[in-house]
Amino acid sequence: MPAAWADEGNPSGTPAAGHGSISIGYQQTYVDGLRRDSHTVIDAGEGTMRSLQLDAQYFLSDRWSLHAGIPFVSNVFHGSPHCPTTEPVQCRNTPALNPQHPESRFQDDDRYHGTWQDWHFGASYHATPRPGWFLTPSLTVWIPSHNYTFFSNAAPGQRIWKLEPALELAHQFDFTNLYYRARYGYVLTEKVLDTRMSHHRLELELGWFINERLTARVFTIGKKGDGYSLQELGPLTAGRSNDYWYHHDQIVKHDFAEAGIGFDYHFSSPYTLSAAWHDMLWGESVINFRHAIEVRLTREF
Repeated sequence: MPAAWADEGNPSGTPAAGHGSISIGYQQTYVDGLRRDSHTVIDAGEGTMRSLQLDAQYFLSDRWSLHAGIPFVSNVFHGSPHCPTTEPVQCRNTPALNPQHPESRFQDDDRYHGTWQDWHFGASYHATPRPGWFLTPSLTVWIPSHNYTFFSNAAPGQRIWKLEPALELAHQFDFTNLYYRARYGYVLTEKVLDTRMSHHRLELELGWFINERLTARVFTIGKKGDGYSLQELGPLTAGRSNDYWYHHDQIVKHDFAEAGIGFDYHFSSPYTLSAAWHDMLWGESVINFRHAIEVRLTREF
């Protein structure tokens, strides 16, 4: 549900200056192999990705808001390891990187490894061109919180900076309890080796206000952009010992489309409990996630 609809007492439809929200969310994703394309899944192992997400939003006025957040990510992987050096027992029969990277922590040891991932900071402008219509342009930047490991199947992230200008449109249909939300963003990324992973991102949502407390929604998310495909990376990473292999998770496309269903329950005056389940519809050069579940508790102030 669009956050701007939270304050019905404000004629503009957005919270007044000094108000906002804080939230904590948990997401768990089950991974089984790699999707080379929509028809081919490579048996590269399986794992579980978990994240605890902390987010906040603050309204400077009834038009401008700031947002920030960071996830703590904890992942495990069972399968062929990524070996920054040949020291771990699991890497004795693995080709050695040239050069080796002892500064990169070995994490593919069948155990969970967790750390803080990327900070994100941004600003949004909330416009209401017509009653019941909400138009929200925004600008968000992602910055790695520290030099965490990226060369691992259990890595918390790609460790690259990103910048996303985006535009969101939300509207409740007249004389109904139905609403829709559409958001488009273009994510600019830093350059790694000879390429960038800049990409388009689209979110679509259709929701139904069942009653004053409960909202149901269906949604889809898609990502498509630059970077190498797995087929293109194959010859470049031959032997699995060069810089292309060491940085392959930072330069591969990771294109996907997913769909899901969710619910929001306003169980007490400032609190909302949200839950969602989603699964992959299509993917190219990306991990094959079977399904993901998430829950979030939000407190408005």
